[in-house]
Amino acid sequence: MTTKRLTLQQIHDLSYDALRRCGASELQAGVVAQELMDAEAEGIRNVGLGYIHLYLNHLKCGKVVGDAIPEIVKESAAATIVNAKHGFCHTAYMHAEERLIETTMAQGIGMMAIHNSYSAGVLGWFVRRLAQRGLVSLMFANSSKAVAAHGGKVPFFGTNPFAFGSPRQNDEPLIIDMATASTARVNILRAANEGRSIDPGHAIDADGNPTTDPAAALKGAQLPVGGPKGFGLGLIVDLMGGALTGSNCSYEASMFSTNDGGPPNVGQSIIAFNPDFYSEGYLAHLETMFTAMTDDNEVRIPGARRHELRAKHEAEGVDVPQALLDKIAELSQ
Repeated sequence: MTTKRLTLQQIHDLSYDALRRCGASELQAGVVAQELMDAEAEGIRNVGLGYIHLYLNHLKCGKVVGDAIPEIVKESAAATIVNAKHGFCHTAYMHAEERLIETTMAQGIGMMAIHNSYSAGVLGWFVRRLAQRGLVSLMFANSSKAVAAHGGKVPFFGTNPFAFGSPRQNDEPLIIDMATASTARVNILRAANEGRSIDPGHAIDADGNPTTDPAAALKGAQLPVGGPKGFGLGLIVDLMGGALTGSNCSYEASMFSTNDGGPPNVGQSIIAFNPDFYSEGYLAHLETMFTAMTDDNEVRIPGARRHELRAKHEAEGVDVPQALLDKIAELSQ
């Protein structure tokens, strides 16, 4: 496979240019290019440059409004509601990030709800930013249907990720970022494109039977991680990201994977906590816990691999398949 090594800045500029060419405003493209660059920095290609084709196609067909200007539509001492205006989630979040931080520091807790929104990409991107400002946070983001409810036969929930972030003492933040599906949908798509099977337990076919055939899986449904427990988590994400924010639930949203159906109107909710409000010595206590947890074993602190890859890619750049670069160039002509 032919690849080309790009610096992170080159990945940012490539993303920004492609988004602008496909109809994104300077405001929208600037934030999304930063998030795509950060995804590549942390080795998360499936929602980095490997995902940008959806952004570009959806800008062209109107599933994302390229010149949307997000607006804070309701606020209280601790809560902020943002209308993304069917633009990118990241831009809506950035519109109110400083208010979220200020209210959380003042009240001990703050929440942001985003509606009329779109795919959130890497949830770790949001909670990492808050952790770098000293806040603990939880984020929920629902997505279009792909995963069967436990016992069901058809797609009903999205892969519905959630994330947790926390600052650390003299170290990069703790980041837990996971989908409630047993595997990412892009992994099934990749297996189908490469003509190989998927592991058991990830999907069912259109008749509800377990399958390792990715083509059959794409016609059927993915499965929640951990059976009924993952089903419960996916339900929580759909309620917190969708219903609570006044957005579509997964089964109501247009598909992220196609150009059909108009804006998906999914939602995101972020709850942030000021640890100093609740206890003294939170960071020191966290490090004591991590020392005990990792003593004389192979336990890895969640987020550590992302931070290692970021340092590596900042220094060495990122290898990007030429075929992917060609595809981005074709879409952005």
